[in-house]
Amino acid sequence: MKKITRRLSFTLALMLMMVTILSACSSDKDEAASTVAADGRKSGENGFIANRDVTGRIFLEGDGAQLPDDQVNNPVAQKIKEKTGMTMNWQSSGAADGLQELTVALATGDLPDVIEAYLDHGGRPEMPVLLKAAREGMFTDLRPYLENTKVLKNYLDPDFLPRDTRENIMFRPDFEGKVYFIHMNIPAKNTTDADRIHYRGGMWIRADIAKALNVDPTSIKTQDDLFNLAMKIKEGNFKDNNGKPITVIGPRKWGGQVVSSLFKNYDFGNGTQFDVLDGKVKHVAETDYALKSIDFVQKLLKAGLLDKEAFNMDGVRAEEAYNNGSYAISPYMNIAPDSLTMFEKTKYLPMDQMYNYKGEDAIYEKAKSGSQVWAIPATTKNPEQIVQFADYLASKEGKALWNYGIEGEDYKINDKGQYIFTDKVLSILNNSPQDERNTIPYFWGSLLGKTDVNNNKDFGELIRGANSQPDRYKLYFELMNYGNPKYKYWDGYTAASYLSEVPDIEASLKPVLDSYKDVLVQAFFAKDMTEATKILDDYRAQLKAAGVEQYEQYLQQKYDKDPSSVVFYIDAFF
Repeated sequence: MKKITRRLSFTLALMLMMVTILSACSSDKDEAASTVAADGRKSGENGFIANRDVTGRIFLEGDGAQLPDDQVNNPVAQKIKEKTGMTMNWQSSGAADGLQELTVALATGDLPDVIEAYLDHGGRPEMPVLLKAAREGMFTDLRPYLENTKVLKNYLDPDFLPRDTRENIMFRPDFEGKVYFIHMNIPAKNTTDADRIHYRGGMWIRADIAKALNVDPTSIKTQDDLFNLAMKIKEGNFKDNNGKPITVIGPRKWGGQVVSSLFKNYDFGNGTQFDVLDGKVKHVAETDYALKSIDFVQKLLKAGLLDKEAFNMDGVRAEEAYNNGSYAISPYMNIAPDSLTMFEKTKYLPMDQMYNYKGEDAIYEKAKSGSQVWAIPATTKNPEQIVQFADYLASKEGKALWNYGIEGEDYKINDKGQYIFTDKVLSILNNSPQDERNTIPYFWGSLLGKTDVNNNKDFGELIRGANSQPDRYKLYFELMNYGNPKYKYWDGYTAASYLSEVPDIEASLKPVLDSYKDVLVQAFFAKDMTEATKILDDYRAQLKAAGVEQYEQYLQQKYDKDPSSVVFYIDAFF
């Protein structure tokens, strides 16, 4: 019996060894095949990278619908595969909360080859989540691979990146030279003001109502101006596109959230919660501006001028309402090429030149933009191939493919070097724009490829499609330049960006800072200002207990040493 058992054990061991050897041989064979193209090109030759299928996951908000129905077999993807050997398949649940999805995925380790997350600056709530994952070794150091790229190597040039991107996101001192994230949507080094797109983020008003009341939206400068205008609109009994009564002020275009542009005169810190008052860094809750903001919103609510769901409405309902003209005023929307259809249905005009609390009516913008990041999990094999793939997508050839499609079929280049869509594409854009993504997978390609951006230089137009549809984009440029706005540009860290540098209070202070918008909503709906003041007093006590004074001292030291290093402006969101 023992002999049989030994013989069986030996046989099983031998079989296991053979399987292991065969598996290794198979693996080696597959690995070798993956770096040789069908036409004999080896990795690195004439653009070929590897025969590889890459899977990514998008942690954005509801953007999955912009992906092609077939991400691998559409003509552009096939052309890119022909050039590089690579295919790309992005996963998206279309969830409304990308941050929550990201947090869960990182906590469970459920990660594909590459991930994409929202991050327009280092003070975003996604940043601590991404930082924690990087510090725990969950991402690949991309620095060695950037040095072997053609386009992405620009990230190694200090002059290429905005200060916040360079020092707070990608090349953080605590990373000790390693790079875990690639910040996207960075303008090219040769970008000028003529190449800049202004999205006019802020308050907007229905154009027909402004005309009916003979109101110039640029003349609305104060909270009293806004309130008086809102009352006139209410008294005017205006209707929506279906003939139903409207509500004067609604939520932001993307759904309910506190946006400080609604009370811009009192927006101490311009959306960052912190600013300098009488030489001292303070949180907005420690100033009179907080109560003034609450008092103004209560006034709007009591007069029936503000939708009671303005701070919690879902994005689908909000956008549908603005498409239908159901609100006269939005406290926050912007004009972007992919939202132009809404403005064609119901035209709104920017009313974004109200005074801030300092009495300035200029519109603040980042000197150089940046938004979204991608990262490669540490579990991904051959990460250099994905970096090379992203580098190709960021090249002019790659950008042309996912921006304009196949030359000759989807676009032509005129004698001025301008890219013009063919009648085939124009028919899709005019008759079934929702199908454009299956012919020209712009969003799909932009996730890894949209950086080093200068559309004017590369394609002869500021906005993709403007030369092909000049009548349509006439409206876009009209809105972008409406009212001859003045701009102030900034570059640096926002106040919230420094929170990770004080780890002894970060864990306790961050949730309290994040809850400020919820505190405001409670105060907005308090029965009177006495109750609202009590809510704010309680919040101040929470701030103090969580270490806000220590954080203010830290910001004060940074500010006193270099005032430009702390930017007390970001946007209209808390």
